[in-house]
Amino acid sequence: MDTEPTTEPADAADAPSSPSSTIDVTEREQSRRTSTSSRGLLMAIAVGIVVVLAVQVFTLVSSSRTDEQIAALDERIASVGSDVVTIQDSVAALDGKVEELSTSALVAPAASGASAADAPAEPAGVLPPFEQGQPDAALGVVLGEVTGTEYYTGEEMTFDPSDGVSRAWLIWAHWCPHCQREMPAVTDWYGENADAYPNVELVSITSAIDPSRGNPLEPYLDELQTPFPVLVDDDSRLADQFGLNAFPFWVFTSPDGTTVLRVAGYLEIDQVAEIFAQLETLSA
Repeated sequence: MDTEPTTEPADAADAPSSPSSTIDVTEREQSRRTSTSSRGLLMAIAVGIVVVLAVQVFTLVSSSRTDEQIAALDERIASVGSDVVTIQDSVAALDGKVEELSTSALVAPAASGASAADAPAEPAGVLPPFEQGQPDAALGVVLGEVTGTEYYTGEEMTFDPSDGVSRAWLIWAHWCPHCQREMPAVTDWYGENADAYPNVELVSITSAIDPSRGNPLEPYLDELQTPFPVLVDDDSRLADQFGLNAFPFWVFTSPDGTTVLRVAGYLEIDQVAEIFAQLETLSA
């Protein structure tokens, strides 16, 4: 805003100039503001430096923790990898056992090749107890006559394993869950395929009968109606004759009654069919 200049008195204009002994208020205010701004800027820079240092320290600590976690994870991965290798080795060994079972068990040497000292210490016609994972001492041993009461007819039946017919013997218990899965599958398969194996006979034996346990025997068999004989083993005498140690339990004999294979546990139908085919060739 423009203002008119004021006229100074003459004496004042003619007076000699002297140094001012006062400080301009406006200049002081500007100096104060400049000083305050400088301090604020410095404070902001200082705070910024502290924040940067804090972030760097946090990053270093976090990196250290991350490295430790990664190292621990690497160790766990290495351990899991070792476990996987172990499982793969076990599966390979099991596959080898299955292959050996399916290809070589049925061509085991006959009992005539063993000396008297090697014969199992069991009565004639009785198979030694089966030991899982061990060479089967029953291979080559001749099974004796098998006698029992047939469930559906109530008549006593006797089978001579050395009568020229190959046989599959399936021993099971009505309360065994694996047997409850095996029996219907075998019943259906045998009913449809028995004619394909005219020289092989399937005989089943129900043992360890216990009315207090699940799946009562009589209603189960009445509904199942198997196309093969079912011998009732009330006193486990037949189970002992076959050297049973588990349910279900399979025993396979050649036409001369020689034991060629025993299996403790469930067999898939394709495995049963393969064994039947091999037994058929033994009888041909």
